Amino acid sequence: MHLHPRTAVVTGAASGIGLALTARLARAGVKVLMADIQGDALRHRAGELAARGADVRAETVDLTDADAVQALAETAYGTFGDIDVVCNNAGVVGPVGMPLWEVPPARMREVFEVNHWAHVHVARAFVPRLLAGGRPAHLVHTASMSAFAVGSGSAAYAASKHADLAVARSLRADLAGTPVRVSVLCPGRVDTPLVRGLAAPRDATGDTTVTAGLVAETVWDALGSDRFYLFTNADAATRLRDQFDDVRRHLTSPVHPTQETLWNASGQTPPTAPRPNPPTSGG
Repeated sequence: MHLHPRTAVVTGAASGIGLALTARLARAGVKVLMADIQGDALRHRAGELAARGADVRAETVDLTDADAVQALAETAYGTFGDIDVVCNNAGVVGPVGMPLWEVPPARMREVFEVNHWAHVHVARAFVPRLLAGGRPAHLVHTASMSAFAVGSGSAAYAASKHADLAVARSLRADLAGTPVRVSVLCPGRVDTPLVRGLAAPRDATGDTTVTAGLVAETVWDALGSDRFYLFTNADAATRLRDQFDDVRRHLTSPVHPTQETLWNASGQTPPTAPRPNPPTSGG
């Protein structure tokens, strides 16, 4: 690990992956500011961790409120002086198991508010401060395998995770050459309260389930490195290969007649799609 964090902020910290991230960081002696909108649950979990020796603080905050997130950043820096790690983790599942045309637009907007806009607000509040610190730091966005592999009945969730992947990729490019690293966490199904009892189609969730602790360990191992994509589930390689094989299959489609005519008129040869390589089983 190239980064030895002393302080961190974890959003969505009252349960699931966020709680596991907090516990893993705290176990290494990192001071953690836990943030969540579920105030009672957050304080209860923070109390449990503190009883085991963790140095944690709980802040109830609506992460969809840009001003509240700016206030969270001010509180974090006012409390710890500097921040080394920000886990941009808050998320909701929203409506699943129904086709797009049956999803109420208001419900879809709610999913985007948390899974996309809250992450944007956190990035806008913390990245300038991380850069101003001039020290190695790491921003981790929790996206999902649904940012790549999309199944039926998952339009709201998958679309919001695609948006968050784009934000993380843009941040990675924006922060190239700076001490601030960016990673995007892409777990498949994780055994958390968020998904227990959730009747989601298999093509949307994959065939494997991992613990939140394993996800947290994956993040911990990546801190300070240049690892951008963080995958956690054993079926990730297969699901990704299937998705990109489908994309490459469409690259071999014939050139559209109009395009061919335009190229011939200019006396040039129309471009041909690259011949796809045989699929491999690599990670």
